[in-house]
Amino acid sequence: MRRPVPRSLRAALPVAVAAALLVSACGGGSNSGDVAEAAPVGDTLANPQDSTDSTAALVKAVADYLDAQASKRGKGSPEDAATRALAEAVAQAQADDPLPAAPAATQKAPVQQTKKQVESLRAANSYEGATSAKANARIAAQKNGITDVGVTQDSIKMGTVTMHGMALGNVLATPLVNGVKATFASINDRGGVLGRRLSLVDCDDGPGEVSRSKACIKKLVQQDKVFAFLGYSSWASASVHSDLATYRIPAIGTWAYSQTEWQDSYMFPTHMSMIHEAMANAHWVKNVIKPKTYGLVCLASPEMQLACQQVQQILDESGADLVRKLDVAISETSMSAQILSMRAANPEHIVHYVINPATMVKFMVEAAQQGYYPSKGISGNHLAAEVLGSLFGQHPVGRYWTNTTYKLWGPEFMATMNKYARGNKGLNHHIVQSSYVGALVFEKAAKTVGPNLTRERLMAQLANGDVYTADASLDQRFSWAPAERYGQNWNPEYGQGREYMYKYTSTNTVSNPDGTPSGFEPDPDQFVIYTNR
Repeated sequence: MRRPVPRSLRAALPVAVAAALLVSACGGGSNSGDVAEAAPVGDTLANPQDSTDSTAALVKAVADYLDAQASKRGKGSPEDAATRALAEAVAQAQADDPLPAAPAATQKAPVQQTKKQVESLRAANSYEGATSAKANARIAAQKNGITDVGVTQDSIKMGTVTMHGMALGNVLATPLVNGVKATFASINDRGGVLGRRLSLVDCDDGPGEVSRSKACIKKLVQQDKVFAFLGYSSWASASVHSDLATYRIPAIGTWAYSQTEWQDSYMFPTHMSMIHEAMANAHWVKNVIKPKTYGLVCLASPEMQLACQQVQQILDESGADLVRKLDVAISETSMSAQILSMRAANPEHIVHYVINPATMVKFMVEAAQQGYYPSKGISGNHLAAEVLGSLFGQHPVGRYWTNTTYKLWGPEFMATMNKYARGNKGLNHHIVQSSYVGALVFEKAAKTVGPNLTRERLMAQLANGDVYTADASLDQRFSWAPAERYGQNWNPEYGQGREYMYKYTSTNTVSNPDGTPSGFEPDPDQFVIYTNR
């Protein structure tokens, strides 16, 4: 016979289980435990009289939720042990404090009933519903709106790190910062985030040096006292995970240069990871180009080497032969020798995962000087930019493709840039789009959290499985649920599962006045490309 659960413990059980639900919503397991530990489930405890749900009703909601989740997972899940322990505690509490029998009509619709009860639980213990809104409004008022570092009653200070010292930084890094400031200005003109105006402090880490990047984080957190990061556009983004964890500060809208950005519970990328981009591009090459032989141009960094491995695996399995792989540095002064090597191997198609645009610009310019181009063209990532035509010139026209996370360019995005960042005209690129979406995601998530805005509450909200959708013209959506961050079960309709392939058709790649692309056309054979097919 099981020992009865004390009444004091039964009274606390819904809150404890709600905390467990937040752990599950934020990803479960050790990878997202940092967020879950700080999840503010106790915010409503200070004002229990506002709660309209009885202890028994909350316990029943939790029990139904656990049953539904266990049914979805099936047997053998690593989460089953924790679920069983919670379920046993819930069952004991129910036995000691049972609910009245439900009417027959309700019993016939258990799914609908469970959904209603789970929504009630979330309203009482998360960031939605009148109870939570009232409680958190009081908390914010008691703190005079100063709810966390960088947050006041009428302002939110954000930070970003940008490698202005990179090659072509004036046409790539500067527009990024301008784009974030422009988006913040548009949000402020709409009333800000519940009356709080957004501002941005930028820190230059030179050419993306790790030591300078870490120094930027320290300065922004300790000296400038920013609330969170919006974007993180640096080669060093793979090396700052421990810094974010140390300061317990989130980074929203990062560019996902490193796969580890998707796996860091403090980072919320608004761009497909490079490895996934490589998979999508490789499937497109397999489906559309169908080369018998191919070459690879790969940046000599761990992230891009992993990306090229994915390309090779997919294309090799299709029967294509890799005849030359070139590993290049960020600071290549010339690509002539590499081009000669590729000419000797004579691949039908070349795939590049260099990410550094300057390197591929040198490749294209020097390939034109040598009169060389593979018979079935070149494809690769990260070169969807308005400035591309002026850099690439005529030689690759009609024979080059680039894959990108968002549709190009979008009337709302371009209208925002044209109004608030006029210096970006002709310089916008797809990472500016990514930062723009990141800023809008932050706006929506912060409003959902409400006036009691804290880093922990923001991260819990972003990680709870909600889907954040860009406007229809950009046609992309993101979630930072565990399925999107880890494993093989990402949604093929979200930003980790699909993107777009554009063909370079003209040297005039500056956006049309209506926000439609010029010089880039949707690939006529397969415009929407996927990471798994």
